[in-house]
Amino acid sequence: MAEDILKIEHLRLNFYTYEGVVEALDDVNLKLRRGETLGVVGETGCGKSVTGLSVLGIVVPPGRIEGGKVLFTPGKRSIDLLSTREAILRRVRGEFISMIFQDPRSALNPVYTVGNQISETLLIHRRKEELIKRAIERMDEKIKAEKASFLTKYYKGIYERMLSNPRALSLQILSRIPIVRRYKRILNEEAKKESINMLRIMRIADSERVVDMYPHELSGGMAQRVVIAMALACSPEILIADEPTTNLDVTIQLQILRLIKELKEKFASSVIYVTHDMGIIAEMCDRVAIMYAGNVVELSGVLDIFNKPLHPYTQGLLGSIPRPGVPFKSIEGTVPSLIKPPEGCRFHNRCRYAMDVCTKLKPKMVEVEKEHFVQCFLYQ
Repeated sequence: MAEDILKIEHLRLNFYTYEGVVEALDDVNLKLRRGETLGVVGETGCGKSVTGLSVLGIVVPPGRIEGGKVLFTPGKRSIDLLSTREAILRRVRGEFISMIFQDPRSALNPVYTVGNQISETLLIHRRKEELIKRAIERMDEKIKAEKASFLTKYYKGIYERMLSNPRALSLQILSRIPIVRRYKRILNEEAKKESINMLRIMRIADSERVVDMYPHELSGGMAQRVVIAMALACSPEILIADEPTTNLDVTIQLQILRLIKELKEKFASSVIYVTHDMGIIAEMCDRVAIMYAGNVVELSGVLDIFNKPLHPYTQGLLGSIPRPGVPFKSIEGTVPSLIKPPEGCRFHNRCRYAMDVCTKLKPKMVEVEKEHFVQCFLYQ
């Protein structure tokens, strides 16, 4: 069994609104193994997307993480992303963990070209050293060999400070020195070449032209591929895909799914795939976590979920999938309000197997079969 690269332990998240406190995540526990694709499924508003945002620490107000741990293990030691310093978290984002957002239009800056936005990722994160080396090699051939090491160190230091604090007056003055400006231009040219190469990997035709286009000039499928290129530019160890095919037509969806699958193998990434489409889960994932009203109610291998669903919500979810010759069944009732969620099991008011204990106590997650966990009193 592969080792765990990411552990989410007892994660709790609330949204503080004028109507009251929305308990969006209530003691969520998940594990992502190295090299696997973990699917996260559930209805709209169940907490799928905010779980992914919590991993990167980018939950926006009025959301607030109230407790838990997110343990990331890139090597031998684990880092708690919820308690680490912001400087370390900024390095983790993009370099080690990247996210493909649900709406590519909102993820792209409308006033910058495609090339500028991919280049920014490359310059700030992992490939910066490689690009700096290439830029130095292209500097004036008349520079003597003994000075090359000095120039490498000097300009590298200036540019790193510019990236970290671009508004500093001293750095703005230095950036006007002709040789420094020449170095910056060459460095940006090298980053643009890498951006074009990433667009080719995304199978975007005429990448040399697309790299100079603005987001409003792109189709939905192209915009999504650009967002994926930004996410994979630094070969992250974990990729979080938040419903990346929701707003695309069926043929483009298939292309994007195949592309994510191929790139996962190419870059050896682990993937958290957030969706509400069970067909995509069957095609893409190794294990599946079923979420309902801020709780993980079932966790298992993808075949076990389809062949032997245990939780009543999972059974209802699979039963509601239209099939030829099979009567359509919907889950009775409505999703409860998370401002005042029901006591005990949050699914009990829609469950046909509900017992008295379900209305009073929250069930624990138990392992019914090997690697098949369920949160239900029917199995306790």
